[in-house]
Amino acid sequence: MTGPQVLVTTWNEEDNLPGCLASVAGWARRILVVDSFSTDGTAQVAEAAGAEFVRRQYRSPSDQKNWALERLDPGWVLILDADERVTPALRAEIDRTLAAPQHRAYWVPRRNRFLGKTMRHGGWERDGVVRLLERDAGRYRDALVHELMHCPGGHGRLREALEHDSYRDVDDYLARMLRYSRAGARQLAREGRRPSLGRALLRPPARFLRMLVWQRGWRDGPHGVVLALLSALQVGLKHSLHWGQARGVIPGDPAPPEHEERGVD
Repeated sequence: MTGPQVLVTTWNEEDNLPGCLASVAGWARRILVVDSFSTDGTAQVAEAAGAEFVRRQYRSPSDQKNWALERLDPGWVLILDADERVTPALRAEIDRTLAAPQHRAYWVPRRNRFLGKTMRHGGWERDGVVRLLERDAGRYRDALVHELMHCPGGHGRLREALEHDSYRDVDDYLARMLRYSRAGARQLAREGRRPSLGRALLRPPARFLRMLVWQRGWRDGPHGVVLALLSALQVGLKHSLHWGQARGVIPGDPAPPEHEERGVD
């Protein structure tokens, strides 16, 4: 059975993209890579894999993916990030599902790796996203970071997981943390949220305790502790930027550098 169309949005993903495309090679009916003017070898990787490759100016993750969905054929679409892989088990489940679909969209669980370790606690074990859908069954809500798919008709759930290799190393995590925090602060301002010094002070320890203790991140060993610490740092940075910009301490960023909000769902 021929698989669904596959959509991947990219920017400087020459390291991640080969594995992503290889995981759907010979199965996907069509592969479309929409790129935001990468400066590395992303284009060559996509073209060598036989994927369609299109460049488009990046505005936000939701805008880029919604635009790309319009360029696909009617029918089923699987949306991937370049650092995700489709396992044989997930491919088989998708084939079975699409042979007699009960819904027009499906939530797909993700098995997340952090610094080389699969994380089974700390809240990451419940991660999942709506990624398999009929082309016109849903669209992403406008957001600067952590875009969410809205499907008016609801969605079903798959059991097999996408493999998600979240961060290459600590440098990668810290670089993304800054981008996500800046984008998150702008999102708060866009939504008219009141800046709060209290949130900047109290949210980080609350996040750390929630992930490490209540969500049992300690069971992932040192990786779980480090992840909880870094996650706490990120939420603190986001609210600190929001508060500092509102008070004029930190310059605002009305026109952020391209791709600053790019990241994981």
